[in-house]
Amino acid sequence: MRWLSILVLLVGCVPELGEVDDIPAISVRNTTPPTQVFEKGRQALDDAKVTTLRWGLTPYMAPEELKKNYRPIADFVGDRLGLSVELVMGENYADLEQRIVEGSVDVAVVSPYSYVRAKKREPGILPFASHIARGSASYGAYIIVNEESDIETLAELKGQSFAFVDRRSTSGWLFPAVRMLDEGIHPERDLDERFVKTHNAVYDAVVEGRVEGGATYDGALRQGRDRRRDGRGVRVIAKAPRIPHEAYVLREGLPIEVADALGAALFEISTGTRKGRELLAPMLRINGFVQVEDSHYDVVREVEEKANKVGLAVETEPLSEALESPDTPSEKANP
Repeated sequence: MRWLSILVLLVGCVPELGEVDDIPAISVRNTTPPTQVFEKGRQALDDAKVTTLRWGLTPYMAPEELKKNYRPIADFVGDRLGLSVELVMGENYADLEQRIVEGSVDVAVVSPYSYVRAKKREPGILPFASHIARGSASYGAYIIVNEESDIETLAELKGQSFAFVDRRSTSGWLFPAVRMLDEGIHPERDLDERFVKTHNAVYDAVVEGRVEGGATYDGALRQGRDRRRDGRGVRVIAKAPRIPHEAYVLREGLPIEVADALGAALFEISTGTRKGRELLAPMLRINGFVQVEDSHYDVVREVEEKANKVGLAVETEPLSEALESPDTPSEKANP
C-alpha cells in the first residue's frame, strides 16, 4: 500500500452550504526525493515513446475557458517531467471516457461516474490523484427550482420539465436521479427530462423559467448567484449524498512510475504557497491535490448499482441545444 496518512486539510477551509465531508481523501508521503520520481517518470515516458503528454478534459463548462484554466497546471506538470502537455477536450463526457479507455489520451480528468464506467471497461487505467476544493474531498449535488416556484417537494416535480447535464455527469444526473428514485420518482417516466450539457445551462434554464427544476452541483449555485445581474435565483428542494471529486487517471499501458511522477508534480500545487495560488487562481475552488485509490469511488458504484436495478438509461442522450443560453458564462470547477 502506498497510502500512508489521512489528508490534513490544505488551508483550513470547510465545506460550504452546511455540508460535512464524509468521504476521506488520502495523502501520501513519498520518501523518494521528487527529483528521482520525476526522472523515473520521464524515463518511463521515453521508453513508451511519449514525447507530448495528451491530457484529456471533460467539457462540463465552455471548452476554451476550461483549457485556459487548466493550462497553468498542465505547464507546471510538463516542466517537472520535462515534456510538453497537450490539452485535449472531449466532445462530451462519454467521448472523454472512450478516449481514456482506448488510450488516445495519456491522462484524463474524468467525472467520478465516467471513471467508474471507464474502469469497468478497461481495468488497466490507474487513478493517481483527485483534488480538494474548498477544503473538502467531496462536493454536493442539488435539485433546484426557481426561487418563485410554488414547488416545495420532489413529489411535486412529477410531470414537470426538468434539466439534467449529461448522462455521465455524477452531480448533474446520476446522484440526483437516484435521489429521486428514493422518493418514488422515476426520472425517465415521471419527468419531462432535458439534457443541456453544462451546469450553468441547468441553472439558467431554471432561473429563466424554461424548465421547472434542474440538477446541478454546489459550485454552480454559488457561481449562478455571482454571475447573474438580474437578481433572479433558485431554491434547493433536495440534496443528494456527497460525491468524491474528479479522478485524474493514467491510461493502460503506461507504467506506475508515470503516475507517481504526475502525482508528485500535482501534489506540489496548493493554495498554501504563493506559486500554488497563482496556478490555481483560475480554478477558484481548488485548494490542491491528493492521491487516491480506486476505492475512493466506491460510493459512486453503490449509487450506480441502484440506478442499474431500476434500469435507468446510461447512454448519452441527444443534447437539448434549445435550452442552453448561447452566452452562458462558464463555471470554474467540478462536474
